[in-house]
Amino acid sequence: MLIEDFLPEYEFRERHSTVVRASARATMSAADEWQPRESILWRVLLVLRGVGKPRGAFWEWAEGMGFLCLARTESEVVYGQIGRFWSLRERSAMVSPRTAEEFRAFTDPRFAVAVVAITVEPATAESTLLTTETRVHVRSQSAHRWFGLYWFLIRPFSGLLRRSMLNGVRARAETHA
Repeated sequence: MLIEDFLPEYEFRERHSTVVRASARATMSAADEWQPRESILWRVLLVLRGVGKPRGAFWEWAEGMGFLCLARTESEVVYGQIGRFWSLRERSAMVSPRTAEEFRAFTDPRFAVAVVAITVEPATAESTLLTTETRVHVRSQSAHRWFGLYWFLIRPFSGLLRRSMLNGVRARAETHA
């Protein structure tokens, strides 16, 4: 898995999956096309979070938020971001590396390093397992404390967003299958 190449060590993790009645190719295509604005939950939570209304496909939104596409295959895409996610001015507390090499080389202990992966793998001859996984690595006790508090507060909402995305991608893939 590509996610292992970028963040094999982590202290925080969230993983959600769903079975899609479509091929892996159709499912990844649906993931590429899915737009956060299709979900009322995404629209409401992102506005409440202070990051505005989501625009474009998920990957466009992620890149607009400073996430870097670290790697991509037919079955997996991995995005990365580095920052003090717990900061009240989160957007200004992001490092936003420009290359995968910059992402891998980053070692400042004051920041958290995060990756988000979307993977597809055949489940049966007619279905695909669609998974989203988030991993976060912190390199200092201080960053661990701050991120831990932040994670405690946002994790339930993060899980809701992930499941909403999976449901949207599944519906899109199954409609077009």
